Amino acid sequence: MGGPRGEVAPDQLSEDDLALLHALQLWPRASWTALAPILSSSPSVLAARWNRLRSNNLAWVYAYPLGGVARGSRQVAVVEVDCASGVAVEVARELETRPYVRGLDFAASGRHLMLVVTAKSFTRMSSHIVDELARIPGVASTRSHLSAHMHVEGRQWRLDALDPRQQAAVEAAAHCAAPDIRDSAFIDLGSEAYAPLLSVLGIDGRATATDIAERIGRPASTVRRQLGLLLRAGALAMRCEMSQQHTRWPVSVTWWLRAPHAVTATVVARLRAERRIRMCMSVAGTANLVVTAWTADLADLMRLQAAVESMLPSNGIVDTSVSLRTRKRSGWLLAPDGRLDRSHSSPVCGRMSESTG
Repeated sequence: MGGPRGEVAPDQLSEDDLALLHALQLWPRASWTALAPILSSSPSVLAARWNRLRSNNLAWVYAYPLGGVARGSRQVAVVEVDCASGVAVEVARELETRPYVRGLDFAASGRHLMLVVTAKSFTRMSSHIVDELARIPGVASTRSHLSAHMHVEGRQWRLDALDPRQQAAVEAAAHCAAPDIRDSAFIDLGSEAYAPLLSVLGIDGRATATDIAERIGRPASTVRRQLGLLLRAGALAMRCEMSQQHTRWPVSVTWWLRAPHAVTATVVARLRAERRIRMCMSVAGTANLVVTAWTADLADLMRLQAAVESMLPSNGIVDTSVSLRTRKRSGWLLAPDGRLDRSHSSPVCGRMSESTG
């Protein structure tokens, strides 16, 4: 994709870029000094590479509170939206402003838009779907698939750019550098002490104490102590995200699957082992699994679909939706080419929650 090292175009990802991003998926706040020997580079080169990726909106690291989907305290639904003729773009513009709409895709067939919606409770989810989404001008109908259990989520997906030795080295270094996790109950993330830190980390998860201090107007020594407590509390998750269109897997597909209860666990285990699977959740309905994957192209999609079909009884794939364009993923607004759209950033409150896609 790129030229020789150091000569990569701003809107492309080189193999070295992909390796760095894979490392940051494993260890989002890694120091360049720690990563340099593993990636056969230097701290200054890695810092410059990351600055280029971030400034060109090709990759970003952010933080959000734990205790959401993965711990069962947050409701998730995939919602199909049918729009009146010719207004899907206008409907999407309204939907993208809603913080509870965590994901928004334009679909190739079967529905105009597909959403990932989150809520703090079943009652709140019902309100989002019945009282809010259905009443948006231009929305003709909706079909909701409520998650009963999240098996695979986006933050577990990996680029597969590091070799096994490098991956093991990054994971080992991250483990050694990880602070001792303490009981996070004493950390009030909404308090005056910690909320400003989260507002910065929700946008830049690699921000240093000095960076945060400059942005919120506190002494660096105070922020350093508060940041240390926050990280040691284990109350935050960090995630490295990137433009899908600039990876090897630019095509996104969602399947609705029907798996008999007796084989569901086996199917889920096999789906977990497939590196192109990005999301898998159990839902209530005729289809009892919703699965999202990233693939290299449509031919690769069909090969993966054949593999998924082999895991299921006859007619196990109930429906398929290919994404034409992703406008919002994990609460972040994206440009048509998949890069972060900083000109229309979504609210921080919309980002700072457990994300799935």
